[in-house]
Amino acid sequence: MSRAGTLRAGVIAAGRGDRLRSRSGVLKPLVRVGGRTLIERVLRSIAEARASEVVVIINEDSLAVRDHVSAEAWPFALRWIVETTPSSMHSFLRVVETLSEGGDTGPFLISTVDTVAPRGAYARFVADAAQHRDASVALAIAPPTDDENPLLVKVDGSEVVAIGDAAAPAEHATAGYYAVRASILREADAARRDEVSALRAFFARLLARGYPMVGIAVPQSIDVDRPHDVDAAEHLLKRVTL
Repeated sequence: MSRAGTLRAGVIAAGRGDRLRSRSGVLKPLVRVGGRTLIERVLRSIAEARASEVVVIINEDSLAVRDHVSAEAWPFALRWIVETTPSSMHSFLRVVETLSEGGDTGPFLISTVDTVAPRGAYARFVADAAQHRDASVALAIAPPTDDENPLLVKVDGSEVVAIGDAAAPAEHATAGYYAVRASILREADAARRDEVSALRAFFARLLARGYPMVGIAVPQSIDVDRPHDVDAAEHLLKRVTL
């Protein structure tokens, strides 16, 4: 939990999402699945976890996303970062840096905008992550889906022992949301200097440098990155609501 027992959260929504946009003609966070936009779905999942504040990062070409979200009332304070970042790692770090302003050490709930998860999944994950007080990062993990490049995770009990290519073959992959502590920011400047770009590479770096990392099993989710992922996400939602 974040400062004073309240949960603070972030959403990474600064990517271009060109493959989805080429089919739908709309910005990735505004692609609809099950009648709601991707960003609405993620924010509703975060609301179920009872967040008090959510920081959302979007790029400078995505102001329509802010307008869309701001038109609805939410049970938490919303803050926006409008910045075209060079990579997912940079977006992730900007969100964590913003959440940690004022000395908040976390843990913070961070989600990618393209994660479609069953109802209640984020709330259960936050409750489970709170039991791992020594972990710098808690990864939501599930069996790999039809993802072209899943971030594989190997665990021993709950301890993450390998991530990425070093974890192959593995029974788990990241599910698109995480609980992270501000302590990981000790690696931020060095990672930027070393031109680390992908978030997956940053997580591998943290593990290699001895930051405690745990994996928490969650229900299957869908990373909506390609046009046919929309159909897979629709199917998942129908299946879990039956």
